[in-house]
Amino acid sequence: MNQQLVNRTDSAGRAISLGWGNGELRLCFMGAGEVPVLKLSGEFDYENVPEIERFLRRHLGPFFFKGRDLVLDLARVDLVDSAFVGLVVSLVRRLHANRRELLITRPRGYVRRTLALVGLPNLVPVYETLDAALDALSAGAPLIPPPFDLAPFVGARRTAP
Repeated sequence: MNQQLVNRTDSAGRAISLGWGNGELRLCFMGAGEVPVLKLSGEFDYENVPEIERFLRRHLGPFFFKGRDLVLDLARVDLVDSAFVGLVVSLVRRLHANRRELLITRPRGYVRRTLALVGLPNLVPVYETLDAALDALSAGAPLIPPPFDLAPFVGARRTAP
């Protein structure tokens, strides 16, 4: 990644951001259990996906997957590739080994379709709202992935020229 990385922290110290040319990571803590929520925006491909894990390790500790659940909010993500999918699978594997959960919220458009094509909603619960994901975690019951619908993608199909 050749572009300048910019770190920012909010005045209360509860949200940490890292931004570059075509993407941003923002970590905040939400819900009753202060669940870490990583809000991603922009495009995530093989060039910048490694920055996601470095960011998590830097701000949650090197063994962040041992003691916390994690929510990835994809509401503002425009593109993901196989490197992103691989990172998600790796995170799920490590979190589940420590009896923790990874949840994804609000994927849209082609990101939603990519997740469906690789079958990720069968491995990671995907929620339509951040509140629904946080409620599921706070319930303490085993998570069953909710039904995943491609309907939000249907309207985004391109027509042939």
